[in-house]
Amino acid sequence: AGSTDIAAADGAFYLWCDISRLSNDSAAFAAAMLASAGIAATPGVDFDRGRGHRYLRFSYCGGVADMQAAPGRLRAWLSS
Repeated sequence: AGSTDIAAADGAFYLWCDISRLSNDSAAFAAAMLASAGIAATPGVDFDRGRGHRYLRFSYCGGVADMQAAPGRLRAWLSS
């Protein structure tokens, strides 16, 4: 407020996803997803020690082609 020296918004966007039907260990799930599907996410325990074990935080701020390919890679990995 009152400043005119402000950079244009260039932030990221996030999805906070409940993975409890798939896993109750967000750290292990994130590691497996990265190794097998090439998709990185942050384990929820990094943000909420009490309940974060059942959540992942996905950032969707990459290139358009990567963002369009990721859901298909995730579906393929989850169905394997």
